[in-house]
Amino acid sequence: MKHSTLLNDLLHRIGETRDQIGDAWPYHADPETGIWETVEDGDWCGGHWVECLRIKGVLEGKPELIEEARERTEMLRPKLEKDDQFRGHRFYYSAARMYAQTGDPAMRTLALAASYAMRSMAIPHNGAMPIGHEVQVKSTTLASRRIVAVDNVHPNIRLDFWALGETGDQVFADGAKKHLDITIRDFLRDDGSTIEFVEYAQDQDEMLRHFTLLGVNDESCWSRGQAWAVAGFLRAWRTFGDQRYLDAARATFGYWQKKAGDQVPAWDFDDPDGPVDTSASAIVLEQLARMQVENNDSAAQEFTKHIDPMIDGLMPYVKDRGRLVGGCFNQPKEFANKNELIWGTAYLLMSLHYLEEKRVIC
Repeated sequence: MKHSTLLNDLLHRIGETRDQIGDAWPYHADPETGIWETVEDGDWCGGHWVECLRIKGVLEGKPELIEEARERTEMLRPKLEKDDQFRGHRFYYSAARMYAQTGDPAMRTLALAASYAMRSMAIPHNGAMPIGHEVQVKSTTLASRRIVAVDNVHPNIRLDFWALGETGDQVFADGAKKHLDITIRDFLRDDGSTIEFVEYAQDQDEMLRHFTLLGVNDESCWSRGQAWAVAGFLRAWRTFGDQRYLDAARATFGYWQKKAGDQVPAWDFDDPDGPVDTSASAIVLEQLARMQVENNDSAAQEFTKHIDPMIDGLMPYVKDRGRLVGGCFNQPKEFANKNELIWGTAYLLMSLHYLEEKRVIC
């Protein structure tokens, strides 16, 4: 199946989803029926649905969908006050991209407010970005200003990259680098795998423990966490040009390739016979596609050469005109562990949109 056909199928599924859910927010869908489980407030991935609507509106020439995306962004505004790592995703994929799309100054103000709010979350004595007291993920209950996730090189600092370009304020570059460097120091193992969580001491730069909630055990490597790390370090390298971020990207992606190649990985690399997680592949693919359209120089091609093989690896999991199944939300709780996941759909859609339009909006 050519990329354009897959893109059209995903756009079809977005329309089908919109018709099915009404004013609710899609979360995860049954892999057999395609019926969505919804949430009233978007949970951690509301911004991803906004982005799906925006992309469909752009590619199909439907301004009413772009307006709906703007209205949905306004519905997310109350979450600006939540002490939650996912504000980065929530407002980057909604407010920041809606500002880039429409030029609406209210969207810029909202995205900047979220950017500074996110930056203020940093742990004072080491600069790491925590999960927050009000982190919102329906499948887990962990919340703290002293616990940091490997995920945070992606959701926490997504707005740093945007706000740095928008304002030139070096607080965003300095803050992002502090967090990235802590992640390399404390989360990256010698073999290129990553741990999921670290808890730090209250008043000093001291690790109290490392642990997992979504992996096999504390010493295993949860593949979606690895995906966030790969994508985060690649984005940091392309933004800042620092060798240490390229080294971290090579290490984490090299571990991925050793364990899964270009195929969809198991939910945890230490459980190769368990469920797979297509959303993990889609997360990595989105960053590779961004690199290809922004500046596919010889250094980037070390990674971007995997785009077509990774899309091919996802194809067996695309059913019935655009339903990307095989996503694993939370295997330990057996929560949506073989499902269609809205963020998996969103990242694959973003990837194909970049490749189709030959640009990234922001």
